[in-house]
Amino acid sequence: MRPLVISRAAILLILLAHVGCSSGPSRPATYPVSGTVTWKGQPLEAARVVFVPTTAGVEAASGVTDATGKYQLTTFVAGDGAQPGEYRVKVSKYDTKKATTAEKKEYLTFEEEQKMVFSGDELPTPPAKNLLPKKYEQESTSGITHTVTKSPSALDITIP
Repeated sequence: MRPLVISRAAILLILLAHVGCSSGPSRPATYPVSGTVTWKGQPLEAARVVFVPTTAGVEAASGVTDATGKYQLTTFVAGDGAQPGEYRVKVSKYDTKKATTAEKKEYLTFEEEQKMVFSGDELPTPPAKNLLPKKYEQESTSGITHTVTKSPSALDITIP
């Protein structure tokens, strides 16, 4: 008799959880945005493209380029796109190689100047370096803009 009571309780909890999850506010509409990023005439792999809205209340959207330089924006779930509106765009590609011991020691010298102390073999890792021209690192200086409408759109980005 007891297993029947547990089963009914479990079913009731599942139903309540489902109703609770589905009754929340829905997300704003998004529309697919994609494109290709090239640098010095070649597709740029592993670059982060970020669309920063110019209007309050609109979420930023971002994507990462694949081996062919193609990206798709994501706002809420993978590949959903961006909300309609005006955006300024920034692009970055960070060096992913591991820092050498010499680079760590050079960075440690800087950190020591800042009065940080490291013990033993724990050398701090320097921050990754953006490989693209500095102007593309900030949406305010990149000069790249895009308007997302209520339909799919594309923005190809060429970095000289």
